[in-house]
Amino acid sequence: MSLLAFLIAIFILVGFHEFGHFITAKWCGIAVERFSIGFGPVLWRKKPKNIYDTEFVLSAIPLGGYVKMLDNRNGEILTDDQKLRAFNHQVLWKRSLVVIAGPLANFILAWLLLTALFLSSPIQLRPILSEPSANSIAAELGIAEGDEVRGFVSLDSTTEQIIQTDSIKSWNRLRWKLLRTVFEKKGFVLELDHEGKGLYRVQFSAEQIQKINFQGDLFGQLGLIPSKTDMDLLFKLEVDVPTAILLSSERVYDISYVSLMSIKALISGDASIRQITGPIGIAGMAGKSAQSGVIAYFGFLSLISISLGLMNLLPLPMLDGGQLLFDAWEFVTGSPVSEQFRAFAIKLGLFGIISVTCIAFYNDFLKFFNG
Repeated sequence: MSLLAFLIAIFILVGFHEFGHFITAKWCGIAVERFSIGFGPVLWRKKPKNIYDTEFVLSAIPLGGYVKMLDNRNGEILTDDQKLRAFNHQVLWKRSLVVIAGPLANFILAWLLLTALFLSSPIQLRPILSEPSANSIAAELGIAEGDEVRGFVSLDSTTEQIIQTDSIKSWNRLRWKLLRTVFEKKGFVLELDHEGKGLYRVQFSAEQIQKINFQGDLFGQLGLIPSKTDMDLLFKLEVDVPTAILLSSERVYDISYVSLMSIKALISGDASIRQITGPIGIAGMAGKSAQSGVIAYFGFLSLISISLGLMNLLPLPMLDGGQLLFDAWEFVTGSPVSEQFRAFAIKLGLFGIISVTCIAFYNDFLKFFNG
């Protein structure tokens, strides 16, 4: 089940990413020679019928994909008509648009999946808290078992004045609010309700949040853990189309921000490299989400789609972000980077990607054999 769910996820996510490159290249008049899902030996192919048509293939190694466009930077001699359709002969804005279209497609896919998820009346967990651990921030502030979060109040990072108050109906929404605020290292206020107490507010100060260790359990340190799942705590989230669009847009931003901050924490050493997950770990998550139903699988796909979009925007030469960095250089200086430097940068970027992949596989194997 895990393998099948993983392969379906790869087909959808990589296919949508590469389709972004493909359809934009076609719109810009660029000839696309091959559209491949996967790398390595070809398992299936649909050969083009006419000149400048695209060959579609499925390849043996399902860990990515690519779109091969007509390009003669390798020294190939092109006719005048071919030059009009070659990627490297296009104006800068067209080349940059084709490059950024892949990651953008992943964000659009995630937004569509999340909108469909919110419109499907998903089962949600009420934000009722369990008893906080003795050393947690919540315990220090007097939060008790059974407290239900009604609202989340965002505070200014400097003055700690109220910026915005959001209604909280589910643990899932509260979870993303908490993650964002912890990474921002800002204080916040929870509006709580408890039988016998009524409504009251508790403030988590910026000073308390800044002491959180990112290598540990963030929610455990906060002391904000959902109460044990009980049928009475579950409900259907019913929203109209405008609200679903608003919630999905908010969630795309939340996931993107937290993912970027997680990468920053890994680079700075605040988070452990043991948190990096590779294909085996992702396959396991895909299988578990698929077993939980279509809604959970949609949630998983949206999360991975955003991660894929962000990863491809990293300024590494092998990725779309690296090409955009080269484009930025060309825009500023008026001339492209030399082919010698590009080749060197690509080798360096490939070394970095292989290193991270090895760490991810190592972490996956440790988790697999250690249970």
